[in-house]
Amino acid sequence: MVVGGVRIMVRSGASIAWIASLLWGFDSRPVNATPANKAAFEKHYDRFLTKSLDRCTTCHLPSDRKLPETLEEFPHNPFGDRLRRLGDEMASTGQKKDLVARLTAIAAEDADGDGVSNQVELLLGHSPGDTNDSPSASELAETEVRAAEFSQFLASYRWRPFESVSRPVVPTPSPASFVVRNPVDAFLAAEWDTLGLKARPEASKEVLLRRVYVDLIGLNPTPAELEAFLADSAPDAYEEVVERLLADPRHGERWARHWMDVWRYSDWAGWADGNQIRDSKPHIWRWRDWIIESLNADKPYDQVVKEMLAADELAPEDPETLRATGFLVRNYKMLSREQWLEDTVKHTAQAFLGVTLGCAKCHDHMFDPISQREYYALRAIFEPHQVRTDRVPGELDRAKNGLVRAYDATNAPTWFLVRGDERHPLTNEVIAAGVPAALGGSLDLHEVRLPRLAAHPDERGFVVHDAVTASERAVAEAKAAWTRAQSGTNASVALLQGSFLAYDLADKKHAALLAVLAIEPADPTREPASAAEADPARLRQATNIALLQRSAAVADANLRHFQATAALASATNKVDELKKKLAEAELQVSKAINGLAKPLDANFEPRAVETYPSTSTGRRTAFANWVADRRNPLAARVAVNHVWLRHFGHGLVSTPADFGRNGRPPTNPQLLDWLAAEFMEPSVRCPGRNAGSSRTAVYNASPSNDVGAAWSFRHLHRLMVTSSAYRMASTPDEADLAADPDNRHLWRMNSRRLEAEAVRDNLLYVAGTLDAKIGGPEVDHTLALTSSRRSIYLRHAAEKQAEFLQIFDGAAVTECYERHPSVMPQQALALGNSELATKQARLLAGQLLSDAGGDDTRLVQLAFARVLSRRPTIDEQRQCLDFLSQRAVTSDSDGEAKRRAANLVLVLFNHHDFVTVR
Repeated sequence: MVVGGVRIMVRSGASIAWIASLLWGFDSRPVNATPANKAAFEKHYDRFLTKSLDRCTTCHLPSDRKLPETLEEFPHNPFGDRLRRLGDEMASTGQKKDLVARLTAIAAEDADGDGVSNQVELLLGHSPGDTNDSPSASELAETEVRAAEFSQFLASYRWRPFESVSRPVVPTPSPASFVVRNPVDAFLAAEWDTLGLKARPEASKEVLLRRVYVDLIGLNPTPAELEAFLADSAPDAYEEVVERLLADPRHGERWARHWMDVWRYSDWAGWADGNQIRDSKPHIWRWRDWIIESLNADKPYDQVVKEMLAADELAPEDPETLRATGFLVRNYKMLSREQWLEDTVKHTAQAFLGVTLGCAKCHDHMFDPISQREYYALRAIFEPHQVRTDRVPGELDRAKNGLVRAYDATNAPTWFLVRGDERHPLTNEVIAAGVPAALGGSLDLHEVRLPRLAAHPDERGFVVHDAVTASERAVAEAKAAWTRAQSGTNASVALLQGSFLAYDLADKKHAALLAVLAIEPADPTREPASAAEADPARLRQATNIALLQRSAAVADANLRHFQATAALASATNKVDELKKKLAEAELQVSKAINGLAKPLDANFEPRAVETYPSTSTGRRTAFANWVADRRNPLAARVAVNHVWLRHFGHGLVSTPADFGRNGRPPTNPQLLDWLAAEFMEPSVRCPGRNAGSSRTAVYNASPSNDVGAAWSFRHLHRLMVTSSAYRMASTPDEADLAADPDNRHLWRMNSRRLEAEAVRDNLLYVAGTLDAKIGGPEVDHTLALTSSRRSIYLRHAAEKQAEFLQIFDGAAVTECYERHPSVMPQQALALGNSELATKQARLLAGQLLSDAGGDDTRLVQLAFARVLSRRPTIDEQRQCLDFLSQRAVTSDSDGEAKRRAANLVLVLFNHHDFVTVR
């Protein structure tokens, strides 16, 4: 039997498939998966791959011994040793040490001498290098059956994720009632023809309007917007709505939250006051604002990728663009640089390329074409980078405000780590930066010379201005205090034990210079003389002493006055010293303004000067260019799949962070490739684009100047949400449901639960209390029930997540490439009893009562329009009217009416249609 092009004879004389056809694909290129996705792999290959194949003991001896100093000394069993020696032989003849070739070459051998070939032992889940781990006779009898089943399975699995994207020909499906509005429909309809599926009819206008509103801006349409749409009979009325929503600033907020899932946005975690920021960094909210602004500006995706990975090299003097490197800052780990780098490599690959790299840290990837060396070559791209916080205009204290960003600190070396253990690096070879060969291309590496102000950020004009302003203000305040002290009738000298008088000065580089004026400490054995009179003649000689009214004990902040008893000569010396120091301090301020003066002497203690390297490695720029290159086989496919997932409820590839062999193949690979090609090089004019000049609802398949820009997310949104497929009803057909119960081929629209943020935002929005402000620092997560800010602005970090959002399956902090909604009773309680829900219900009830003018029927209709964006059915209206009529007998009729109306609103908050997109 031949599977994957390999024919090998086993001991019984039967012919079976070599397990490498599973592990390394169909074209003899090595392919692999990460242990993090083991569950997905087992679900996909469960019948064919035994769970013991991931054991290290397949190739190595038990590891209960000290780790070796070099990789060559790592202990192998006979099978692993045979693989290693064969690799050495191949290398000695100039061949690549291809693992598939080595496995194939020794497939028929019997490494452990137990009479069973290596291939059969692997297929059955036994170690071919361990004589004590051999298959039984009954297991051997199963091999032929299992190999046949696996061969049939492979024949149906033709997904080639690492091949370059090419634009498929748009099919012409058979004529049907389904309207083909754009190529998305054509590809789906052609598949339905093949599978015998029938598309569902178009959803009602009410359902469709709420669907597209929630998808594009995350909020319900208002009753006025709903009525206007229902009344608009123009053929492109829907397309006009789409254009308006894409131009709405709230669109950026809505889709920023989606991409923040993919890019793992996290606010800082730890203890800020104790200088214990463990994860991420303060002020990373600026990255979040950059995401929102970029989406609202429809910044091309290739530019988005480049700025997030390398803005510090591409735009080193542009603070607006530098915010993008929050993508790298987010991975910061105070306690582990190793974990920081591991997360950076892993999640950069998954976010932009849809490949898993976890296992390649320790060994060659077991399922995708990525070797261990290539993993460390990828790591070398990020090895030099660090994070820093630059000052921003108006605030010198970076703890209060700042721009957190990435930069290359040093040209740090990258080494192999034995078993991925940072304690055991192989320092005899430095790994060069590179990318996996299977993905094509290479890095065009060039060192980047940075402008002076990027390396010396405290020399920027606004930093100098703010520092001088602060210094002048501090000196003015000190002089005012001096004047007040001199004008006193009976001057007293405040003697601070071990303290000093300080004037806060600044020059262009240093925000604060300290002129230390030491005063003789008081005798701690003496009691302070309260309101004691002193000899005016003696005190006049001390009138120029700077009198500090400060507490000797900072804790209780009580001013302690001491009678001046110093000798006249001593007081005179202090006066002279004070005069000299003050003159020097004032001179220093003048120099700071005019000429970037240095501190005068040791008494002046300058603030630390921020100085950084004047060059950057250029590695991240080269990598970003490689990712965003149109020849990259994965970047466009992965991005398109994420957008599709969030519009249709399921990705074309159902494992959005794993396009490799461990993931699932796309349900419609031709559609995915067409969308990826269209994303990079648009050729289709969508209906509704510039619709003011041409009101049409038919797409133009011919190349045109009036198409979306390259890498435009808005172009993708238009294609998807204006398609007939998007407009279908979600109600199932019994025959189609039996043929495709999971709706993998999208013959109807998927109903889906609102994300946690959209649930909370709509509670606020329908009551008219949602704060429309865009951007700004994060809001404390503990204020989720009382703040009116949109949920995207709530603090989101480890141990700092809003409980309300967690109840509705808010984004996980560690990674969240896809949300997985749940249904549990706490959700109903949150919508019925929480402080947030009850407050919004009361507010909305008051508005409904006012607008309804005492008409309960009108009140019910308004409530449905506000909360559910639709009209009530006849049965729903009757039940609601019955509920409102059951008012308790009370003298407070107005209060009872408000309570009933509020309770009705709470019922609608718990309605399935409030938390569901149909």
